[in-house]
Amino acid sequence: MSLANDLTSFAATAVRLGRGVFPRVTAAGRPDPPKLLELYDFEGCPYCRKTREVLCELDLDYLAHPVARGSPRRAELVKRGGKMQAPYLVDPNTGTEMYESDDIIAYLNTTYGGGARAVRLGRGARCRRTRELSGVLPLILYNMEGSPYCRKVREALSELDLEHVVRNVPKGSPKRAALVDRGGKMQVPYLIDPNTDRALYESDDIVAYLEAEYA
Repeated sequence: MSLANDLTSFAATAVRLGRGVFPRVTAAGRPDPPKLLELYDFEGCPYCRKTREVLCELDLDYLAHPVARGSPRRAELVKRGGKMQAPYLVDPNTGTEMYESDDIIAYLNTTYGGGARAVRLGRGARCRRTRELSGVLPLILYNMEGSPYCRKVREALSELDLEHVVRNVPKGSPKRAALVDRGGKMQVPYLIDPNTDRALYESDDIVAYLEAEYA
């Protein structure tokens, strides 16, 4: 099961030709926004994937609000934006909120990129949780959008309806040093759960942990 999961995740990366692996702008050349951007999305959505790739290529961290099919958080998105559609970006630094992946990408490139400019069917598209979790702090995921191993973890987070802060660390990002200091090596994915004080590498170990703790 794990081998098949790995192979399909690698195939999705190949289809997207490595998008979300290398940065076009890094935090070294542009101050990080004071407040985290927020993204309502779900892993199985190709339009959300486009948006996440650009967030990674611009070396931007964000708070992910999963809204996979069946997620009770979908009502929150409808109340906030007026309709159930993903992706939906919230930028508290500028007061901007918007739908439409192309519009979001253009906004991100203009605002944070200086104007610079494969879908795994079925996985990460449907929420497996029937009730909303309360009192659970957002998890933290050190991520590289083009990594097939990170994709497996994001799928699990989406299916389990777990909010998480995404720390993007594409190749060349100066934020990689913080990951090495924290975990001891440069490897993604790396998950930190402030609810249990657990931190771990290895996608299969992370997915097993999430299933045991939150499924």
